[in-house]
Order: sequence, then structure tokens, then C-alpha cells
Amino acid sequence: MVLAVYPTFEVGDHEAFMEYALTQAQKSPPAGNKFCVGAVLVNEAKGKVLSTGYSLEYPSDYKGGPGTTHAEQCCLIKIADEHNLPEERIHEVLPPDTVLYTTMEPCNERLSGNMTCVTRILKLNGAIKTVYVGIREHGTFIANNDGKERLEEIGVKVDDAKGYDFGSGNTNIDPAVLRVTSIETHGVSFWVKTGRIDVLLKDGAPQSFFIKVLSKAIGMNMTKGEYHSMSAIHAVIPEFVPKPIACGTYEDIPDIHFFLCEFREMTEDMPDPDEFASRLSTMHQKSVSPTGKFGFHITTYAGNLPQYVAWEDSWETFFAKSTRQALDLEISVKGNSNELEVLLQALFEKVIPRLLRPLESEGRTVKPSLIHDDLWYANAGIDVENDQPLVFDACCFFAHNEYEFGQWRPACNRVGDEYVAAYNTFA
Repeated sequence: MVLAVYPTFEVGDHEAFMEYALTQAQKSPPAGNKFCVGAVLVNEAKGKVLSTGYSLEYPSDYKGGPGTTHAEQCCLIKIADEHNLPEERIHEVLPPDTVLYTTMEPCNERLSGNMTCVTRILKLNGAIKTVYVGIREHGTFIANNDGKERLEEIGVKVDDAKGYDFGSGNTNIDPAVLRVTSIETHGVSFWVKTGRIDVLLKDGAPQSFFIKVLSKAIGMNMTKGEYHSMSAIHAVIPEFVPKPIACGTYEDIPDIHFFLCEFREMTEDMPDPDEFASRLSTMHQKSVSPTGKFGFHITTYAGNLPQYVAWEDSWETFFAKSTRQALDLEISVKGNSNELEVLLQALFEKVIPRLLRPLESEGRTVKPSLIHDDLWYANAGIDVENDQPLVFDACCFFAHNEYEFGQWRPACNRVGDEYVAAYNTFA
């Protein structure tokens, strides 16, 4: 067996380990009935990576287990194979300070009948001390998910990797403008640090803000992209998004960048399909491309990946170039293959022209509509004050309005057929 060589990280650098888990998630083959999850097993005392894993890394029914393999499971498989042990005995060889980073909390229910990742961790007799989670599994996807409680009952800590919280004196605001009453971490995200800032304005009125903080050049570009995206939606239908306020760079830390908007208290319940579809349809219909073309005036990011936004006259051209850029990013991570090349040639030379060209032929046109472009269920909620739907985390551009629904097709997305049906009543 050839042992894997992993990069080294500073002890306690939660962000670096979670970002490394995200690089594993990007290797996971996409499928409509799952999330692409990555995980990293770490000796926390030394900052040493012990193993990595991503969903579907090992084949289905691996070693007789029913169903597909999950990211956390693959981490444990590698340790077991390295030491020629059954998985339930790897606690004998794991260091005493072993922790697990996973981009989504370990599963606590499996339709295939395979052992859940929570149960696998429990069977290790406390060898994994802490599970650092990038994002929680949404309650509307797995009902009554008590995996966190099951782990904590035996002393396994479940943490949101909060080594870089807001508060603790690390955020300063000019007291001549307002007085800060509270700063705290709020929400979870794969890519960024998020927080809530409560203040008293000069006239004594309370106000709350939501802030996202990212680092490096990509962080600057991502915050700009989100600010301009949310501003574009707010200009068309202001009641559909929290009001964007600013994006910029920390004065004292020039490599740290932020996006700031008003704070709106939301529930995680799914919005009413008719109310949600009405607002979305209004956004699509009322929006007007400033150039009359497809694209956007600034690069926006799907997660941490830049999107194609150059202005194009034709929807077919824009769609083809956008798809090509996304596929090139995929190939840069996973490599090319002869089979993929054959499929891509057919896609670009036959499928796309045959499907899209008729939409813009013989006098027909496609209206460039402003789309949110990341409308999965975790980017929508219900405003506590008025029970109306809100959306956030936009990465906009002007596109065919039905491009918005691509996110709705996977079975794991709770924005399903009833929302499409409701939308069609307004289109």
C-alpha cells in the first residue's frame, strides 16, 4: 500500500482544515440524491492530517456494506486499510487527540440500510474527540436529526469550528457613528465567517447588521460579487432580500474583506410555494439587463468558484461558454478522460445548439432576466416579522429565467416540483 502524503497546517487552524475538507468535497462525483461532502481526520495536537475522504470515493457496497460510501466513512476506511484492521477497531491506533472536520454534519439516517456515520463514530469508543462541522443538515431534509445529541451523550464534542468568532475585541467600529452593544458569530457557512452586530445609532435607535468576512484576493472578489448581486435584486424587489449596505476591506487588516447587510431574523422553514414563486417571478419579469445582453457587470461566485459573466448577445452562446468554464474547473481538479471528451463534443456541437438555438430563431427571443443563481433551500427563509419569504447569498447574472431552476432538480433540494408549479402560474 502506498501511503498518502498530506499538506501540513498550523495547530488549531480550523479554517485551513475546513478548507482542505472542502477541496475533498470538490472531488466528489455529483448526483441528484446526495450532497458532495468532504472530510479530514486530524491529529489535533500536532496539526497532522491522518486521512481524507469524500462522498462516493469508494465504490458502492464496499466490503459488503450496502449503499454508497460517505466522506467520513472513507476517512475511517483508509485508517482501517492502512493498519489492516476492521473499521470498529481503528480506535486502537488513532492518536489520543483525533478530531474530524467534515463539510456537512455526519449522517444519522441512511435509506440504504448502511451504518450511519454517527454510529461509526460512536463505535470508536470516544477515539474521535471532536467533530468540526461546516454546515448542519437542514431539518426539512432529515426530520428529527438527533445525531449531534447522540455524539455528545458519549462525550464527542460537535463544534462549528469557531476558532475565529466575532466578538472578543476583534471588531472595532467608530464610536462617533454608533455604539456597539453585541457582536457574535451567527449562522454557518462553507466558505466564510458570518456574524451579527447589534448597535445603538446616534439617536439611540437599535439596529442590527449581518456581516460576512473572507480573506485573500478571492475573498475581496467574493464579497464584491455578493454585494452587487444583492444590490441588483434589492433594486428590483427590495422586499425579497435583506438590504445590502456595503462591501470593503478591514482598515487595520488589509487582507480581510467584508460584506455587510441589514440583519433579518429568519426561520429555517420552507417558504410558501405561491408566495415564494410570486416574488421570484416578479424579480425575473421586472428586471432589465443594462446592456440588453446576458451576463453581469462583475464576476460572481458559486460558492468559491468564479462564474462566467461576460456580456453575450445570444443565450446559446452565454450558456455554452458558462458551461465550458464550469467544466474546465471540474477537469482542472479531477483530470480529463477520453469518455468525457466524447461526451463534451456531443454536448457542445449537438445538444446545446439543438436545444437552445430554436429559442432565438425565426423571430423568437429570450429575455435576459436577473437570476439569484443559488436558490437551494438553505439560501431562503421566512422573515420572522412578516412571515414573508426572503432569499440571500445571491451570485447573480442575467440569464434565461428557467436557468434559475437548475438548483431545484436534485432530490436533496427541498425547493421541489411544487415551487415550479407555483412559478408557472405567475410566468
